[in-house]
Amino acid sequence: MSNTAWQTKAEDKARIMAQCAEQGVTVTQLRAQVLDIVLNMNGVIKAYQVLAHMQQHSSSIVAPPTAYRALDFWAEQGVLHKIPAVNGYILCRHVQHECDSHCQEDNIHHSDFVLVCNQCGAVDEQSLSSEWAALRRRAADNGFMLNDEHIVLTGICQQCQQRLS
Repeated sequence: MSNTAWQTKAEDKARIMAQCAEQGVTVTQLRAQVLDIVLNMNGVIKAYQVLAHMQQHSSSIVAPPTAYRALDFWAEQGVLHKIPAVNGYILCRHVQHECDSHCQEDNIHHSDFVLVCNQCGAVDEQSLSSEWAALRRRAADNGFMLNDEHIVLTGICQQCQQRLS
């Protein structure tokens, strides 16, 4: 990892920790460890990957529910998106920059669609702000309450397509 990438991840972590402190959210040592792990992962983040990393770097035994609880905590904080369709989590792309006022309206940046590569696991999160508003209205008009606002599309990313051709 380059110094620039390391500095960016350190800045991301510092910003996230500051936001938690501002909101009065307690970040335990274990949660901070999981944050370090997920900030250094790419693609879909699986609980057992996080668990394996924790066990490699810990002298104590870490149980699977511990990893799941920590990942769920970061999902509640908006750092991760829990994506049941791929049985994992993805790092919110807005972790890498401050949200602008447009993002704050109705929590729009957390209503996205996700592209997941079947070959390499790369993830690309995209926004659908105006389209989501229409989908929400349509669901509400039909008496349907949404509880998961992620659309997951799977396929093959451009890099893998090039490797396959």
